[in-house]
Amino acid sequence: MSKPNTTSAKNHRYELVHGEGADFVAYQRRSDNGRWQTLATWMIPQSICA
Repeated sequence: MSKPNTTSAKNHRYELVHGEGADFVAYQRRSDNGRWQTLATWMIPQSICA
């Protein structure tokens, strides 16, 4: 039997970032050196309640 692979195979992720007046979703990919790099962001505007 072979040893189980315990390293993370996840190479991308979505991160929700809260800001003042709007929230953002960031699409990130893991680079060759193991750091996360943001490739795209989307703004989610907050609705104005009267």
